Amino acid sequence: MPLEISCAFPPVPETPAHIALAEELGYAKAWVYDTPALQLDCWMTLALAAVRTRRIVLGPGVLIPSLRHPLVTASALADLVELAAPDRVVVGIGTGFTGRRAMGRKPLRWADMPGHGRSLQALLAGETVEVDGRAVKMLHWPGQAPSRPIDLPFVIAVNGPRGEVTARELGCGVFTSRPRTGATWDGLPSVTLLGFGTVLEEARRQLRPG
Repeated sequence: MPLEISCAFPPVPETPAHIALAEELGYAKAWVYDTPALQLDCWMTLALAAVRTRRIVLGPGVLIPSLRHPLVTASALADLVELAAPDRVVVGIGTGFTGRRAMGRKPLRWADMPGHGRSLQALLAGETVEVDGRAVKMLHWPGQAPSRPIDLPFVIAVNGPRGEVTARELGCGVFTSRPRTGATWDGLPSVTLLGFGTVLEEARRQLRPG
């Protein structure tokens, strides 16, 4: 797999400008957290970043599926594709260890994650899925959203073997902050390692005139 250097941000007021600077510095992707109890809305932040940039790939890192109806999430992704481009959008999803616990909830069960991922992939493909016992589908007319199918790369946030199994089941890459000893990621589309720290403040000083 080719090595890329990306960056991750909380959705706060300065984040769209920080993502634009990250693009100038040559970062490949910009991930935005989905933790609404602690920060702002990830989709509004990604949309603002999309209109300020031209190259950097954008995506939720990682999206908590239970926070929104899957049709709402599919529409948000379609909007981001329209603002950026299909090859500039990536979808990260996870169980919500931080996002749900900050709302007093336990993370989602790994047994349910394949269903969340498949529903979202199917909606973007233009298919009908069942949600809460009801059939739902993206019904946007031409000109109201990108035409389906919308084919986007997915990654699953994992820190253990159950997450790795889910990623393989869905044909997704993995997104991890704690690589597991002995983990074998051969054959996965991508592996994203999340570290913590920043070089952006130093870069800002270098770019500042005078």
